[in-house]
Amino acid sequence: MLTMAAAMLAGCSASSGGVSSQGDSPPFHAGFSAAGYATIRSAPPAPFTPAEPVEPQPPTAEEIAAGKQFQRVADFQNSVMDEVSALQDRLRRAERGNFVSVYYENEGDPSVVFQFLRAGPATLRKYTQHPRFFGKTVRWSMEQMMADADWMWATFGDDRVMQSSGIGASQVDAYISVSEADFRALVKRKGVTIPESVTLHFNTAPVVPINNPPRPAIEDDAVPSIAAPHIRIFPRADRPQGSVNLIESRVLITLEDGCFRAPDRDNALVLFPLGAQLFVDSDNYLAFASDGWPGYARVGEAVTFTGSVNEVSTPELVGPIHAACGSSTVIAVGGTASAAASSAQDAVSSRASTVRSLRSSYGIDADQAERAVVWLERRQAAQPVQRDENGIALPPLPVGAYLNSPPRPVMDAAECPPGSSPQQFICRTPEGWMRPLPDWLKEFLEQDR
Repeated sequence: MLTMAAAMLAGCSASSGGVSSQGDSPPFHAGFSAAGYATIRSAPPAPFTPAEPVEPQPPTAEEIAAGKQFQRVADFQNSVMDEVSALQDRLRRAERGNFVSVYYENEGDPSVVFQFLRAGPATLRKYTQHPRFFGKTVRWSMEQMMADADWMWATFGDDRVMQSSGIGASQVDAYISVSEADFRALVKRKGVTIPESVTLHFNTAPVVPINNPPRPAIEDDAVPSIAAPHIRIFPRADRPQGSVNLIESRVLITLEDGCFRAPDRDNALVLFPLGAQLFVDSDNYLAFASDGWPGYARVGEAVTFTGSVNEVSTPELVGPIHAACGSSTVIAVGGTASAAASSAQDAVSSRASTVRSLRSSYGIDADQAERAVVWLERRQAAQPVQRDENGIALPPLPVGAYLNSPPRPVMDAAECPPGSSPQQFICRTPEGWMRPLPDWLKEFLEQDR
């Protein structure tokens, strides 16, 4: 497979009429223009062996203690929630201008803390004697903290150093995406003073100078010298990523005449994440990350990462990209892991999880659970290929999907199969196994006798 793909790409190189700066032998699999710029539209994924998931270990003493504490906190909060809500409403009316906010303290013995600008403990005791409710005096009102948070964004938003912010129990937490030295220098240049209510949290990643725009590939240490003459620019973000949406994104990354593009995103130009690196792997493919790193992606295949795919408009970032590659939309790609490798790992992990679930949910022994999964996989493989409205083949349903829906809720013991009874609206045996068995599992067990 690799030999055939390499031959196809070498053919692309010959048909382009370009000549590598390294002579007749191309520095990596690609087509080259007369000016020497590379084009890579596809590449096979690098060899990858998924890791077998490790069997879950018994909980440690610390984990058991944490679980018990979590339950204590949950029980306490559920027991006082209505009282806290009513008291909070009363304090907002009766202590207007003094009452600030309320929060739950979950360390040690769970409690509730009511915050005031003046005489916190004494003020609270006028309204309640609850032994787990405490009053606290703080310096800033909620309005002041919200105003200070807004000021931080208004003052430093255009500098792209504000990663995120939040209002804590009694302060504004501002998370800064550059080093403390860089940020303090920026504050000094602006001639401003950080509000007293703001607590700064600085990025702990390697220091990145402010206003460090992408550079031509020939000047970029992240591009190997063998590849630099054939790439116009390898643009990367100059800040760590802030908070991201908890979704998985997938983007096909290609190289067109020395410019990185995403053909499945309207052929947008690509901005890579801070710290991304290029290298030529042992099979002579241009790739991301580092050779030998499990699951790295090659240029010409899809990458996957957590977070949305967003358009980039920051002039310091898009300007150099447009200067090198023309005026097109620029999108930010949040990672360079191979989508193919990730899918392979997910399939192995999902399969192992399915085997464990059969054992823990239905009481199937380990060998029989393994046979059940093999049986289900074979049955799926024999099913006709399903296609979407455009005629594109849909991937088969992963075996784990058959366990995502537990048995329907029951309200009466008469609805449970013999040998089971309702437990929290699900029929279970005395050992705790769920019943009834799924139809496909019944079918398998009948054949596996």
